[in-house]
Amino acid sequence: MIPPLTKEELLQIHNRYKPNPKLYFKEVLGVEKTWELQDKLIEACPRAIKEHKAIYVASGHSLGKDYISAGIGLWFLQNYVPSIVIETASTDRQVKKIMWGETLNHWKRKKINLGGTPYTDPYLEIEKSDWYLLGFTTKETGASAESGGGKFQGFHSPNICIIASEAQALEDLIFDQIEGLTTPENVLVVYIGNPTRASGNFAKGLKDKTNNIVFNFSCLDNPNYKERRTVIPGLASYEWVEDKRRKWGEDDPRWYGRVLGQIPPVSINNIFSQEVIDLMLRNNEIGLYGTNAGVAIDVAGEGDDSNAIYAGRNGNVLDSFFKLNQSPGLNALKCHRMCKDVKGNFIIVDCDGIGIGVWQEIVTEFKEFSEKVAVVKYHGSSTMRENEPSNTERPQYFNLRAKAWFTALQRAKDGVAAIPNDQELIDELLEVKYFENKKGMLQLEDKDDVKERLGRSPNKADAWVMLQWGYEQNYPNAYYEEAEDFKRKTNEDFIETAQKINPLYAETMMALQAQQGPKSDYEA
Repeated sequence: MIPPLTKEELLQIHNRYKPNPKLYFKEVLGVEKTWELQDKLIEACPRAIKEHKAIYVASGHSLGKDYISAGIGLWFLQNYVPSIVIETASTDRQVKKIMWGETLNHWKRKKINLGGTPYTDPYLEIEKSDWYLLGFTTKETGASAESGGGKFQGFHSPNICIIASEAQALEDLIFDQIEGLTTPENVLVVYIGNPTRASGNFAKGLKDKTNNIVFNFSCLDNPNYKERRTVIPGLASYEWVEDKRRKWGEDDPRWYGRVLGQIPPVSINNIFSQEVIDLMLRNNEIGLYGTNAGVAIDVAGEGDDSNAIYAGRNGNVLDSFFKLNQSPGLNALKCHRMCKDVKGNFIIVDCDGIGIGVWQEIVTEFKEFSEKVAVVKYHGSSTMRENEPSNTERPQYFNLRAKAWFTALQRAKDGVAAIPNDQELIDELLEVKYFENKKGMLQLEDKDDVKERLGRSPNKADAWVMLQWGYEQNYPNAYYEEAEDFKRKTNEDFIETAQKINPLYAETMMALQAQQGPKSDYEA
């Protein structure tokens, strides 16, 4: 264990490292290898503080931006006395796993102990009252648009540093809240992100090189790409860049944002926002009654990803199952049982790849059951021309997967979709992005691209989306002999519950019933 320094030693340290953060990285944090643009970012920090300018970093994929920004936060904390350092982003995963993870890694490898105690949550304390580093999401502070944004206030110190990661995903209101904290004498604000949006405050900041210090980190400039070998572990490789050049082409907005670190001509946007997620978390009462029920499965191959199965009714999720390396037969058996449990009308099977084996098992091993339930081959990769050959108009969506995701989004906004409080599912829904391709159709990014960022395939999210898409198809009710014993509320109680959650939805239901006449209790 490295012993703490005396006050006299600390004063000498501050005089040495405060004007020279690059030296701090090397001698205190023990960072041996950085590359040119990382060095320029580090060296720009004293200038940004002196000139009272924010730093904006537009970065390609895997260029060490969070690694360096975490070190910058520690440099500020330990050289400006007292000080408050804030690490923030829009998602839990980005703050706790990425930003705080990089901060702790620096802390564990430090060569000089300048004081302070790290805790399990994103919090590092030197003095409890006024000298600490903490991390939080914009959601949990109440700084989002939904809550009015007031809780980003209340931090008072002569020295404040704010590091905002994945800045392209931050609401414009967050930039205003951060601006409200920049009144002290010494302030350092660093916005870092992939410039995937052509609009918004992050894009505006990148374009304003007069009032901000702006960097563009391109994968083509990093030493791993230039030398076609691993010079600095973790940076984007030559092979990764060339693979994206082949897959996307140089006119693709993903090439601009994720490789070149430049604002693309067309935005790459998240499909689900935190506000929509919060709405669905509150909708836990929907779907408890009614007969629009079924199952969806996203099938995983061998490896680290799990098979994901959801069962539910009328927009809700009532049961779920996740397991690694499960055979097609066992997946089929689980789908069959879960569908029977919810008295389902459909089973949606992802048949891109090995999922076709699960579909075959269901229709052969449970033949009688599959004749009364719609067992659907879901090919998310199939284009809308293939899915809707009679439609002569230009499709709005590139393929079925894109259409299904936007169908699920609309159901969520309409208040007729709900999700369980599962952080992995939430992270996956928040992570998937879309863009408008050259033919003017909405297209989702590849699952492999999502997996690169998440460290896993978004199987939970895809299974949940398929379930919502299944609800929207209105498959005929399947007949179950035990249906008379299926206890649920009457149709009047269902409407009463719906009115509390979504009056417009309840009004629509009542209008449909008036047109169709009375129904049996099971059909309601």
